[in-house]
Amino acid sequence: MNPSIEYYNLQQHKLYEYMVGLTQNVTGVEKIFAELITCLQDFSSAISSIGRKFHSQISSGNEPDILVCLYQQVSNYLLRLSQNWDNTAQKIRSEIAEPYSQFVVNFRQTNRSLNSDSKKQVAEIVETRKEMCKTQEEYWKLMKLFEQKSEQAQQMIDHIEKGNATKEDFQRQFNNSLRIQELADGMEKDYKKLLQITNERWKLFHQEWDTIFANVGLNEQSRIMFTKQTVSALLKLLPFDQDQSQFEEKISDLELKLKQDPKIPIRKLIEKRMQIQEGSFKFSFEEFISYEQWKKNPQSHDQAHPVQQVQNQWTLVGDKILEEEKKLIDRYLYSLFQIDLSDKCEQIIKIKQILQKPVGRNYFITSLNKLHTKSYQDKQAKFYLTLTTEQFMELLQLIRHWLNYVDLNEIYESEDIYDLLLKAIRIVRMDGKERVNLASQLSDIPLWTKVDRWIELFQFISAKKVDEKRKQAQSIMQQTQSTILKKGVRIIGKGLSIIKNFGAQQSNMIEVNESEICYMILDEINLFIYSLKLPSELSAEIIIQIASQQQHIDKDHVVKLLEKQEDLHNTQWKKLFKSGKVLLTHKTEKYERNKLYIYENKVIQGCGACLKFLSIQDQPQKLLTLNSNFNKQLKHKIKKFYLGNSQVLSDESTHQLRLRLMSQALKLKQLNIDYVEMKTKVGIEMDVNNLYEETIKLDVQRSLHIHKDKINSNVLQSLLRIYAFYNQEVGYCQGMNYIAGYLYLTYQDQEVAYKAFDRMMNLYFKELYINDFSKLKTGFYAFERLLCIFLPELSQHLKDQKIDASYYVASWFITLYSNVFQYSQRSALLNVIWDLFLAEEWKGFYKATFYIFSLIQQHILNLEFDEILHFLGQLIKSEIFSVSTEKELIQYIQKFDKSVKDDVSIKKTILSKFRITNKMLKSLESEYHSFQLKLNKKFNQCMKR
Repeated sequence: MNPSIEYYNLQQHKLYEYMVGLTQNVTGVEKIFAELITCLQDFSSAISSIGRKFHSQISSGNEPDILVCLYQQVSNYLLRLSQNWDNTAQKIRSEIAEPYSQFVVNFRQTNRSLNSDSKKQVAEIVETRKEMCKTQEEYWKLMKLFEQKSEQAQQMIDHIEKGNATKEDFQRQFNNSLRIQELADGMEKDYKKLLQITNERWKLFHQEWDTIFANVGLNEQSRIMFTKQTVSALLKLLPFDQDQSQFEEKISDLELKLKQDPKIPIRKLIEKRMQIQEGSFKFSFEEFISYEQWKKNPQSHDQAHPVQQVQNQWTLVGDKILEEEKKLIDRYLYSLFQIDLSDKCEQIIKIKQILQKPVGRNYFITSLNKLHTKSYQDKQAKFYLTLTTEQFMELLQLIRHWLNYVDLNEIYESEDIYDLLLKAIRIVRMDGKERVNLASQLSDIPLWTKVDRWIELFQFISAKKVDEKRKQAQSIMQQTQSTILKKGVRIIGKGLSIIKNFGAQQSNMIEVNESEICYMILDEINLFIYSLKLPSELSAEIIIQIASQQQHIDKDHVVKLLEKQEDLHNTQWKKLFKSGKVLLTHKTEKYERNKLYIYENKVIQGCGACLKFLSIQDQPQKLLTLNSNFNKQLKHKIKKFYLGNSQVLSDESTHQLRLRLMSQALKLKQLNIDYVEMKTKVGIEMDVNNLYEETIKLDVQRSLHIHKDKINSNVLQSLLRIYAFYNQEVGYCQGMNYIAGYLYLTYQDQEVAYKAFDRMMNLYFKELYINDFSKLKTGFYAFERLLCIFLPELSQHLKDQKIDASYYVASWFITLYSNVFQYSQRSALLNVIWDLFLAEEWKGFYKATFYIFSLIQQHILNLEFDEILHFLGQLIKSEIFSVSTEKELIQYIQKFDKSVKDDVSIKKTILSKFRITNKMLKSLESEYHSFQLKLNKKFNQCMKR
């Protein structure tokens, strides 16, 4: 036992014995008072009995008068004497014994409280030192291990020179020693911090210890004074027949002496009882004992500071967690969900020690999951657990300690690591407007470099979470069946395969097979790797190694996983367009490109820039009459500008104006085709058993049935047959029926509708269906990249939920949202989207979609995987798409976006919100093709290895 602890333990014991003696004193006096009262009552009763006997003698009638008179006198005296002593006994009871008994109760209670406080103080300092000693021994142990590893690294150099080892072996050995040094440095900091806490606790201990002794002295002083007053009052009640002046004078002298020095020398009395010579014990604060000091003479330190060596009963062993340890973890985790500015340094150090036990780690992550889930369900916390910077760094310190400990000791608990990674993605802090998750701060942990550990994690998920993954895969399949398959697009896993539905192929059902489940598990591991921001080569190696051991995995799946990894490492684009407001070219480049040094071009450029200040009533088309150059360069721009930036809100009265602008944007007058001749030829030459015939018929009948009073199904089928006949390269794909149907409902003219459909398909949509659908894949890629630029929080949430753009955006791409007409008679938002698309082509599509996303972003951020898929799948059925006029649409959008004005078209708001340019889209397309080349090269290299 440490000398200081031993000394204060003994002192506390002797203090207890001393207080027991004082308690015996007061209870002894209390007992004497009770016995005195009993004695006086017995004496009074005996005297009264004798007096009554004398009285009985008188009443016998046989005594002479003289004796009767004497008996009477004696009897009366004895009865009066009995009454006097009985009264005295009653006064002693009420004035002496009862007040003193109450004092005894208070005195004993005070002593018990002081004894409890003294025990608590000793126990707390022992416990504080115990925690320090645990950390001290861990520090020495790690330093010793580091020294051994360093020696082994030095020996490795000799082996390299002899050719018995390689530089890679040395590097691994060296990295291992550096990792141990990092742990040792962290443990040294903890040791010094606990040393400081222990010494602060010693200071507090001495203050409290002095207070306890002072209170014991005060309690003893009160005992003496109260007992003196009580006994003095007793003396006044007792009759004395001798002079008391000498006695009273002596009492006065003693009382005066007591008042001059009222303090009771309790500490000296206790030390005398301890049989310790005065000055033999000298307290000293704890000192830091470095590894070098301990190594030189460990025995001397054992003797000087024996308690600083972790004793057996304090060592964390076995697989048990104490109730106190559970409460400690619960208190800390609860503090993450509220504002808590208290210093938790000592608490964190204790939790670090608990995390060295398997059951401690399991309890920690399980409790964190339960607490966050409950808070999320109670609406007290969001999907992401957002911490303050201080809370985030404290938790990060604990998690890093956990992971380094299990890696150093070669412990790997797949379930706890899995739960930890899931939670690390959702625990975040805010860095400005960006969200930084906990996982991204753990990338340097050596555990992640061990591929075999990732394989174990995959095996755990396969064994324990297969039902959960099957359910997720089924949700994706249901989503793609309901919103994509009918349009000719089918998602397999997360790779895109577009199926042209011919005859019997249409009846094929999508089933969740083992390949899909295997992919779902690999995708979750890929999310962990992505969140941890591991190096590109290591990330690819992990996925390839796991995939190579699986029988049920498609190459396309592996490619898709590697594609996701590349998305993280290719950060240049994100940096360049992070704000969405960075100019793509310098003004000088633009000046040269448009040849603005030519006066006429400069005038045309100025006129084009002034269009936003002119209304349609100002007849800007008159500018076209100036000369042929004006007509050539401004004609199309004017038409598209007023289609997309219309200052006239869309309604029935402006419908004809909109039709003219749409026709001009599609250049329908320049389309030289004879619709009647084409229709006749198709009717004669097209085989009724054509591959497309049945599919077209079924699609038309089931897609726009709520508009059967406005659209003739035979006419719509005819439009689709003609296009399929004259465009054999594309044929017919599901989704075309909605585009053709929208155009027919808009124009209400069969020939014009076909011309518009032909132009739409050949200008914009044809390329989506050819060349192995590379254009559509590029669109998905661009969508995700642009979403990351303009709505980064939503983008990250969808990635965290493992939701690809291909899950929900495919049907929007190939129908341009026209499948809304499957559920709505009129849709102002659908008209807005089409106007923006015709005005700005695919730029308009992205701007409109991102604007819708900006309105629903906060709702999606609070949803999880299944809920997000369902919500986005039902988006075209929602209220925003069912509003029939633009004025009503503006009123609806104002609920989400207060900046929208009543008298300005929503199209102007959408176009000004997101800066997406053709230059940006072309750069993304080039990036995607470059990315695919790089990806294929990496995949082939990994497969060769």
